Amino acid sequence: MIHYIVCDDKSLFRDKIVEVIDRVMMHNNIEYETYLFDRYDKKFLEVINHKTTLKIYILDIEVNGKSGIDIAKLIRKNDIDSMLIFCTAYYKKYEKDMLKSRFLFLDFIDKNGDYAKELEDSITYAINNLRLKKIIRFKNQNIVHTIATNDILYIVRDKDRKCTIQTTDNQIIVNKPLVELKNMLDNRFVYSHRACIVNYDRIIQFDKKNRTILFDNHMGIDLVSSRFHMKDE
Repeated sequence: MIHYIVCDDKSLFRDKIVEVIDRVMMHNNIEYETYLFDRYDKKFLEVINHKTTLKIYILDIEVNGKSGIDIAKLIRKNDIDSMLIFCTAYYKKYEKDMLKSRFLFLDFIDKNGDYAKELEDSITYAINNLRLKKIIRFKNQNIVHTIATNDILYIVRDKDRKCTIQTTDNQIIVNKPLVELKNMLDNRFVYSHRACIVNYDRIIQFDKKNRTILFDNHMGIDLVSSRFHMKDE
């Protein structure tokens, strides 16, 4: 799933950006969600600190006295993969600052020009680049799922042979064998149990005595066999 994070203090521009996003995504068989903000506040910071992957930010530069450039620097402290697109009515004012910046933005768009078309092109480019990142993509019950592998915590098989893919903030139930899903993944994913695969890189605690695993978003599982061990043990 792609997460669009949009911040603009003008509702007219927010509505137009959503219209462009929906138009682009209409031609891409990918799940997506759009989060709208009119200021860089606590709720916005919670979204950028969330470990959800496949993010595309569409940001205004001047929002209620706060700088989108400063926000971009904050994003880049812990996130070098998300796409950053700026739309501003103050293009000339910030052009030199943007050229000197080091936070790797995708595009810098002037709202006074044909910004809707430029934004559509930028989003299309961003999607094509995100497809090159580590994802798994499969069809299940006529729904195409696109999941960033970094976003997967674990995959567990139930008694009905269905599998539940647990991501950072979502559950996806699919009619696929566990071994088939395992074969789609890289070597970060290991069996913690014959009915469970875990993302080794997302584990922050392994309780060997109680056979439990805690992930970096504080979710946990207890499907851990006696054979499972951490690499540094």
